[in-house]
Formats: sequence, structure tokens, C-alpha cells
Amino acid sequence: MTKTHTENWRKKDRFFPYLMLLPTVIVLILFTFYPFIKSIYLSFFVTNNIGVPGAFVGFKNFQRVFKSKDFLQSIEATMKYAVMVGFGTFFMAMFLSLISIKVGKGSKIYQTMYAIPMAIASVPISALATYILSNYGILNHILGTKIEFLSRKETALATVAAVQIWSNIGASYIFLLVGFRNVAADLVEAATLDGASFLQRIFYIYIPMASPQIFFVIFLNIISSFKGFAIIKLLTQKGPGNSTNILVYAVYSNAFLRGRFETACVYSLVLCVIIFVFTRIQQFCEKRLVHYQ
Repeated sequence: MTKTHTENWRKKDRFFPYLMLLPTVIVLILFTFYPFIKSIYLSFFVTNNIGVPGAFVGFKNFQRVFKSKDFLQSIEATMKYAVMVGFGTFFMAMFLSLISIKVGKGSKIYQTMYAIPMAIASVPISALATYILSNYGILNHILGTKIEFLSRKETALATVAAVQIWSNIGASYIFLLVGFRNVAADLVEAATLDGASFLQRIFYIYIPMASPQIFFVIFLNIISSFKGFAIIKLLTQKGPGNSTNILVYAVYSNAFLRGRFETACVYSLVLCVIIFVFTRIQQFCEKRLVHYQ
């Protein structure tokens, strides 16, 4: 092959990686970047019930939303939900992974049981939760009570968060189990010979050595909780009394139930800013708290 032919092939190969990336770029433009830019655009207009912009109103939509009681309730519910789901999932997954560190007879069975929620979709999870938590459900039957877990303001958000924790626990359990099992056996054995108790080994060996996985799991569940739409839609539909009306559900209800697309766009932009802030906090803390070996 001549030098000219070789150069022509190299020129063609230069564009091949970009060609492979083209489908992904198109999907991102259509379903991420364009909706984001359109949301910013619509937030400055009054729209009709199908989202067509009308009169330009500037920042009046933001002023109206920020002063509304529903918005403040949504912010409060979102933050509470994020804290409950983020840390609740972490502590439950950490407990299960710590008792699963040792590989023994039958360990694969309970490891599969702990991880299996990640393979179950939101619809069957919600159906199961309704069966367990309804007034005449299994939990009330066991307790001998008739508590309306999903119909009371005091318990609805925590109940939905508990269901979301159970849904998230499988993936978090796997990440933490891998982190704990990667701790050097010699290090653990040396600490045991020096008289370190199980709790001391956890706090001084396992947690510091598995800090990348721990940090990832906490922020993964906090950020994913901001987008926890499906379970709330299936269990409470933002009720009772807007007690479970987190921001992502407020976007849906304003746009598709009330036909207020400009209000939904404002809510979505606020949610975007919150997720961005938490992402920056994650990056800031990672440099100071996480130790990679």
C-alpha cells in the first residue's frame, strides 16, 4: 500500500470515533439539552395548557413560585426525603454488608436475598408496599393496629422513604460489600491479634479503607432521591395534604395535571440547581474525606 493510500485511511479513521459517538450525542441533545434549554425558555412566559408560550413575563413566574406555600412545602419534603433515603439506605446497606463480610457456607443465598430488591421494578414494589402497609395490611395485622401509614401526614413521607430505601438497598449493599471485602485480610488479622474488638475494627479499619464506596453510596442515594417519582406516584400521589409532594412530583403535577407548564419549568430548574449544588458538595468533600489506596 502506498504512502498516499495509508494517509487516506488515517484520515477516514480520524472521523470513525466521532461517528460511533453520534447516536449518543443525538440522544443527549434530544432528551437532555433541548428539554433543559426549553425549560429555561418557558419559565419566562405564561403558557397555555399544552405548553405553548404566550406573553413574556420575565422573572414573575419565579417570584410567584418562590412565594407560594406549595413550593416551600415541596422544598421541605424534598430535603427530608433526601436525608431519610440517603442515610437510611446507607446504614441499612452497611449493616447487611458488615454481617456478610465473611464468606461461608450458604453465604451466596443471603447475599442474593439482600441484593434482590435492585432487580424489582417500582410497580411491584409499590403493590407489595400497599399490601403490607394498608389499614388492613400485614403490618397492621401483626401489630394489632389500624394505622393509616400512607394516609396520614405524620407518617406518609417516612413510609414512602422506607419503601424507597428497601428498593435502593440492593445496589448499595453490593457496593459496600465489595469495599469491605477488599480490605486486606492481614490488616484485619493484625488488629484482631492486637485485641481490637469487632466495633473497633469497623470504625478504624473497614470504614476508612472503604471510604470511596461509602462516600459514593451516600451521595448516590441522596441525589437519586431527588428523582424518586415512581414510588410516590404509585403510593401517595403527593398526598395527604401535599406531605409527599417532592419537587420532581411537583413538576409532573403542575405540567400534566394542572396544565401549568411555566410553573413546572420553574420547579424543574430549582431541582436542577439543588442537584448541581449537591454534586459540587460531593466533589468538594471527596477530596478531603475519601482516601484511595
